[in-house]
Amino acid sequence: MHKVTQLLIDPDVLNQNTGIWIGGEVAYVTNWPLNSEGQPLLHLFSIDCNTLLQQHHILSSLPPDKYISVFSTYSASDYFLDQVTYAGDELEWKENILAGSTYVSVTSEPLTSVCPIQSIPLCGVRLTEMEIEEQDFPAFSFFSSMLPNGVNGISHLLEDYQFVGQIYSADFPDPYQDILGLSDATGYLLLRTGPASAQAPLDGIFFVQTA
Repeated sequence: MHKVTQLLIDPDVLNQNTGIWIGGEVAYVTNWPLNSEGQPLLHLFSIDCNTLLQQHHILSSLPPDKYISVFSTYSASDYFLDQVTYAGDELEWKENILAGSTYVSVTSEPLTSVCPIQSIPLCGVRLTEMEIEEQDFPAFSFFSSMLPNGVNGISHLLEDYQFVGQIYSADFPDPYQDILGLSDATGYLLLRTGPASAQAPLDGIFFVQTA
């Protein structure tokens, strides 16, 4: 059994400075990211690490003094799951992660840009501590420093990246519960623990897997 910090998406907490928000048109990025087809990515969520760490001290996987925004390819009408999936395949790494089908901005300055496309309605997030059993396969959004059951093919990444948390597609507000391709899809956020290298060129990684 270990503790995790569950993320409960709630529009009623928008006026509370919790340090994390879902959707909205503003994100911590200087130039809005585009995928390999030149399409603007959709902003999924952003984190003000210091604000969040002040309220939840167990979030040891979050770096202090950083501002993080996570983006993904999304279409309400076209199939896109294969573009955001990564399970250790080299082709997925090149065509999805490195090519920018998803993107993680990690910055020391809280500079923001406005989304050039329709955004997910802005929602706040309530955080609550909970415990999960070692054998559980958690189907909800949470932060944790421990890699959960259900993630496949990424052990090689853990030499350079720290698991931060997962976001569950069905937790998003309607009609965006398929935001990750399917309502039961899970997105995983990892942050680089050291300097950039050929093996770890990105500050952060976000990818999707399904059961």
